[in-house]
Amino acid sequence: MPRLPVLLLVLACAAAPAAAASAPGILLIPNGPVEVRDNAGAPWRPVSDHETLAPGMEVRTTESSTARLRFSDGSIVALDRGTVFAIDRADRRQSVFSLKLGRLKAAFAGFFSSRISIKTPTAVCAVRGTVFELGADKSGTQVNMAEGVLEVKDDAGRRAVVTSEETMRITPEGMEPPRIVPLDDYRALQAVRPYAVQQDMAREETRTMLEDLQNRQLKANEAQLGKDVIDASGRRVRLEEYLLRPSGNSFELLFLSKRSDRFDWGHMIETFHTTIPDDLSQVPAIVQSGILAQNQPTNWLTKMDFYATNTVDADKEVMSLGDPVQVDFSGFGKGTLWYPKSIDFTQTLSGPGVPGGSREQFFQHMDYGVSNANVFTWAQFVQPSATSVGSPTEMYRATLDPTSVADVANGYTSAQISNSALYDNVKSSTLYPSGPGKADFQSTTLYSDGTDPTTSVTVRKTLVSDTGQILDFSNPAASDFTKNGSYNLEINIGSSLFQGRDIDVLIAPEILRQKDQATATGKSIAD
Repeated sequence: MPRLPVLLLVLACAAAPAAAASAPGILLIPNGPVEVRDNAGAPWRPVSDHETLAPGMEVRTTESSTARLRFSDGSIVALDRGTVFAIDRADRRQSVFSLKLGRLKAAFAGFFSSRISIKTPTAVCAVRGTVFELGADKSGTQVNMAEGVLEVKDDAGRRAVVTSEETMRITPEGMEPPRIVPLDDYRALQAVRPYAVQQDMAREETRTMLEDLQNRQLKANEAQLGKDVIDASGRRVRLEEYLLRPSGNSFELLFLSKRSDRFDWGHMIETFHTTIPDDLSQVPAIVQSGILAQNQPTNWLTKMDFYATNTVDADKEVMSLGDPVQVDFSGFGKGTLWYPKSIDFTQTLSGPGVPGGSREQFFQHMDYGVSNANVFTWAQFVQPSATSVGSPTEMYRATLDPTSVADVANGYTSAQISNSALYDNVKSSTLYPSGPGKADFQSTTLYSDGTDPTTSVTVRKTLVSDTGQILDFSNPAASDFTKNGSYNLEINIGSSLFQGRDIDVLIAPEILRQKDQATATGKSIAD
């Protein structure tokens, strides 16, 4: 059966790739008032929703709008305010675009990585698998490279090659020599360093998060935590956390894990029925009071969101909980306890290798007395194949009478396999990679309908000290935890749909216990 949600362990701590499309596809995603026209002589028309672009079409943003172009292989072009961009040609052999005015940021890979040219009024840039920023106005063209290679030719036929972390300008009089961008140049943060550009371009959520952090003046009821730690693989990590209070009945924990060659981040949001204390160390007791509680709860958890990304791929998990109701658990040897009336869990995977760019991989529903009177009802839905894009298909449904000792011992009152092909091919396995007694848990689920390549999702969760030692329950004194009294939760998420990448984040629950004493990072997020 599919693995337990990542969210469940986070709560405890706080309290085969798809093939490239057969033909290039360009999806326009407007942000604000954006206009398009079918050709250079046609009138402009407003567009407010996603639209597929074809050769000959042009896009125009205003001073108050931006737009993103998403390609079928995951490549992205972001158009800044006041930009005019034209699609001159887009086919299997080559794609040619024109930046007539304004600025863009681009991240090309896969199918499009070496088949694109971008023309400006003063230059032609041939893409060779790069991440870069391009600007054009009356004074000329500005190129800021992040990584890869860009071949540039001016109107006089002169050529230059711009490589990683270089910048150059092409004016009507000719091109300047490429040069390395100094660290104190503003473009080093905005567009040049690969670290910054990948965050800015690969995932819209990452860009939004960074802008929010850079512009935010932290409020009095927010906290920061920053420390250098070692992960379970022995790699040094700069772990930074921000504790935010979006409302009186919720909190958000934003966690960033920066290694020398990668950046992973995520957030966890917990929302409650009513106001929670400023002292978040009291939150686990509130959660516990709404699940298997003897007395009627006055407050309870209603929703938990978990999101983690490597800035390219992402895993989003959402759990929604209904109001607590009284349930007779006599079949379990318990009395009448308060338990959520319903629990819904959804896992969504995103990334260039995920069919459609994003899809709901797994969904589980539980309710008491809603679908069937006086019993629990479970239903599980999964994706039927590695190439499907639609909603998950029901695989399994069961009921359980919590008052029946026999049913509890059997595991269900009644059960039905809704889709035998799915049920026979969805496999789950559990490993303890570091051996017995270690706080290291790994689960893998294989999804297959027997005809498509098997899709896998693997999650490894490890409790690790700041010095990189995995918690050993059989010998806690030897695992360093008695010295510092804290641990970090490392969550590694992998999938065959992530094209060889994984997501690897660390969470330090101590920020919830030590909000008043939490320390500022003292460093820029993009350092």
